[in-house]
Amino acid sequence: MKREDSKREQAGYAIIPAAPRHIPLLNAIELAAAKIFPVDYLPEHILSEKLPMDVLLAAQAQGLLWVAVDAGGSPVGYILVQVVDGLALLAQVDVHPDHGRQGLGTALIRQAMQAMHERGFSECYLTTFSDIAWNAPFYAKLGFGVVGEAAMPQAIAAILREEQERGLRNRVAMRLEISE
Repeated sequence: MKREDSKREQAGYAIIPAAPRHIPLLNAIELAAAKIFPVDYLPEHILSEKLPMDVLLAAQAQGLLWVAVDAGGSPVGYILVQVVDGLALLAQVDVHPDHGRQGLGTALIRQAMQAMHERGFSECYLTTFSDIAWNAPFYAKLGFGVVGEAAMPQAIAAILREEQERGLRNRVAMRLEISE
């Protein structure tokens, strides 16, 4: 990945590190993004789940949370990375549907992967739906590949098991080798 400023421009939007003022606005983006899934695809309880504020605040404090802001500076998308058992995990990416299809998801991922590379990570994992176009197929276009059971780190396998216990189906783990 090419080294760039910490602020990325994307068609009238900017990708910037999240500030404390952004945190209270992120759950609304998450809930709006959940509504674009096909009817009855997600368990009902998932449609109203939000990342806890303490998780968002901790990620922001650790420099692991970025937002896509519109021209007025309001967040319209975000990405959250976590470090789990020493592994970089792309834990959440959401773009408000009103701002979808603008390249914001891609820009958020590129920003996060650049930052993780700068922190010394050579790879990043995620878990996602295998059969939804804006999930596994989208990540595959960005270079993520499905990780088979034999090659899957224990921490990632545990996340997939927990997701299945919560009623999520058709989930896969994916991995990206981060390079400059």
